[in-house]
Parts: sequence; structure tokens; C-alpha cells
Amino acid sequence: MSRFYRRFSPSRIAIYAALWTWAVVCLFPLYWLGLASIKSVGDLARAPSYVPFLDFMPSLAAWRFILGDPADSLVWSFLNSLLSAGTAAIAAVVISGLAIYGITRFPVRRRWPGLLQRPLIVIILATRLVPPVLVALPLYMMAQASGLFDTRGLLIGVYTAFNLPVALLLLVPVFGTRATPEEEAAQIDGASHFEICFGILFPMLRGPLAFTGLVIFLLCWNEYLFAAYLTSGHAQTLTLWMAGQISIKEAQAGGDAEELSHMAAASVFMALPAIALAAAIQHHIARSLASTVWGGKTDAERE
Repeated sequence: MSRFYRRFSPSRIAIYAALWTWAVVCLFPLYWLGLASIKSVGDLARAPSYVPFLDFMPSLAAWRFILGDPADSLVWSFLNSLLSAGTAAIAAVVISGLAIYGITRFPVRRRWPGLLQRPLIVIILATRLVPPVLVALPLYMMAQASGLFDTRGLLIGVYTAFNLPVALLLLVPVFGTRATPEEEAAQIDGASHFEICFGILFPMLRGPLAFTGLVIFLLCWNEYLFAAYLTSGHAQTLTLWMAGQISIKEAQAGGDAEELSHMAAASVFMALPAIALAAAIQHHIARSLASTVWGGKTDAERE
């Protein structure tokens, strides 16, 4: 009886009810957006309907339009965003992991092993506090002068550099400040630092690394300012395309329901990669949150 009361106590029921209510409030706009993307023009113009096949018959007309129009750059912008955000996320995770490994495993002064580690990491993290708008114009001028304007390579480099501090912030607690027993055993066996880092440490921390990569990917995927300054047509990202479509929509006095369905389908299309990645690594997210945001293992626990 006591176990039943603990599982279904009034406080637990109230907490779960509040959480489910908040989840419904947060997810309902996404549900409405998904419904709008599969409604016909006539269904959108009528009273709101929320249950497919009961209130309305689904239609893929909006999806056929946004994916099949050869004059539309939606698919090209989607590929640009996917390539830029994915490459920048992988590069930021790998570079930050190597940087943490070098800072924590190779002290500058062996008499004071931790003397310069913390200030150096703090300085790197402080660079993320610089407002992006302050560096957007200089980057634009350098891109024009170097001929790199409107290229994916420039966008990937900027995304990687600007998100390195975020990756460091998430991965420093995971890597710790000293070598793990597995690293020390590999060093005794004669393994190189490259083999230790990519053969032992990275596979051992694949959960936090995947979670950090997802965070960086979402930051790059939703980024707008650098894409607006550094791209024009060839390397245009999906956020820039969406902003342009919204501006056109606002410029038109009283757009019709057909345009609304097209924008809803494009919005759902934009959200698909983030949802797919989050679902693919969901089993790592809880453990990664515990090991990154809330501290992870201490040095004493590693020993």
C-alpha cells in the first residue's frame, strides 16, 4: 500500500499533470504547423480543424509545391544549411576536444600544473560574449576582399570558430583536468597521444560528444546574422530563405491561404533535421546533461 501511495501520491500526480500540461502548451503550435502543411487551401480558409481524416482530408499540395518547383531555391538552401551546420558541428566538437586534451594533459609549467589552465579556458569562453553584430561587418569586408563571399567554406569556418567556446563550455567538465586511468594505461603501453585521443578518449565520451554536436548543429542551423552578411545566393541558408519569404509575405497586402500552407510546409521541412538528430541520440541526452551541465565525474571519482 505504501509503494502504491508513493507511486500515485497527490504531489507526484500534480507534478506530472503540470508537466504534461506545459508539454501540450509548448507542442500545440508545432502540431498546428504540421496540420497546416497538409491542409488544402479550402480547409485552411474554413474554421479550424485539428484531426486529420475526421475534420479534414490531408493534402500534399503544399509539399509538392515547395519541393517540386524548379524555380524555388528551398531545397538548395536546405542542403546549404545541412552541409554548413553539420560540418561546423563536427569540426567544433573535434577541435574543442583536442584543445581541452592539450590544455589539461599538457600543463604549461609542470611545477604549477593547473596555473594557466583555468585562465586560458576562461579567455576562450569569453570570446563567445562578443555580440555577433560587432564582427559581422568586418567579416563581410574581409570576405569581399578575399573573394570568399557567398561560399560554404567561409560560412563553415565562421560557424566553427564562433561556436568553439560553446563546445568547450560543455566538454570541459566531461574531459576533466587530468588523464583517466584508461589514458594512463595506454601511455604505459606506448600508445601515441593521437591514438589515445581518437581511439580511447573520444569513443569513451561519445555520448557527451554527440550531445554537444547536436547543440552546435542547432545553433548553426538557426543562425541568421552571419548568413545574411556572408551569403547571397549560392551559399544561402534556409533561415535566410525563410526570412525572405516572410518579408515577401508581409509586403503583400492580405496574402491568401495557399501561401500560408506553403510557409507551413517549409517550416516543418526546416525542423525535420533537428528532430531526426535529437531522436537518433536521445539515449545519450540524459547522461550527457548530467555529465556536462551538472558537472559529471570529479577528479577524485576518476581515481
